[in-house]
Amino acid sequence: MTQPALIPLTPTLLKPRYWGAWIIVLLMWSLAWLPVNTKHAMGARLGRVLSKRMKSRTRISRRNLSACFPDKSPAEIETLIEENMVEMTRGALEASHPWWRDMSGYSAKAKVIGLDKLLNARAKGNGVLIMGGHFAAVDFILAIFADRVARDYPLGYMYRPHDNPVINRMIVNGRHRHHVHGFTKYELKDMVQFLKDGGMAWYGCDQNFSKSDLFAPFFGVQAANLSTPTWIAKESGAAVVFMRMHRLADGNFEYEFSDELEGFGNDAQQDCEAWNRELEKAILHYPAQYFWVHKRFKKRPAGEAKMY
Repeated sequence: MTQPALIPLTPTLLKPRYWGAWIIVLLMWSLAWLPVNTKHAMGARLGRVLSKRMKSRTRISRRNLSACFPDKSPAEIETLIEENMVEMTRGALEASHPWWRDMSGYSAKAKVIGLDKLLNARAKGNGVLIMGGHFAAVDFILAIFADRVARDYPLGYMYRPHDNPVINRMIVNGRHRHHVHGFTKYELKDMVQFLKDGGMAWYGCDQNFSKSDLFAPFFGVQAANLSTPTWIAKESGAAVVFMRMHRLADGNFEYEFSDELEGFGNDAQQDCEAWNRELEKAILHYPAQYFWVHKRFKKRPAGEAKMY
């Protein structure tokens, strides 16, 4: 089994053009030592400010939320926009915690639903592809999930490397602490082998990618998607489940695994529609915790007008 590899510190990363990134790393390291509830309180205050200042992002979330929830009034949409920015800011601040801190206490307290479904799917022998979405607490919850299972079961994830190599090193090495193997889009064959060997890998492909090759309804709006999960499932023979993750009102965390998505890997369009339905159900638990600031509908079907 391929083991996760640390990204080394090289002389190139110490060049002046990366000094600004190192300041960000120092800031995130400093934040890591604050209590999580303090970071959540800071996120609430800062998020409300950012919802008024980050006009370009709130315009995106306003368009997304209005399209996905047409029955909500303008006032309800504005409330969701502010709540979303608060949740996103909390997520950005709390993400530093698992990159440097022990997560066992949070792992023990987290509410876990359906873990037996995941492990039963893995017991079939060809690993599990864990379909997921980009929620505000994604880094924190993946870390507490890893703390719970990664010492007993090989665990991986698909990710897009950060454009800045210093920031990318911080993120990848932080996740490495929890015995999780990262795969980039250039390592799909390695990920397939990882699954064949019994690994479990999280894949959140719910964003608008330039190579998106099919469309499926997302809250009634056609959204661009990748057929890659179907290819991975077909090539590896892995079972497929969906993972929901949320931060609770009391500051604790919750994640849940769905029943196995039967037949996944046979038809890309059907697969895409199936996992989008799971994503919708997950979002409806706590709508403000989804990445609404992302241009989810940037790529449109032929003949449809631009969304942004």
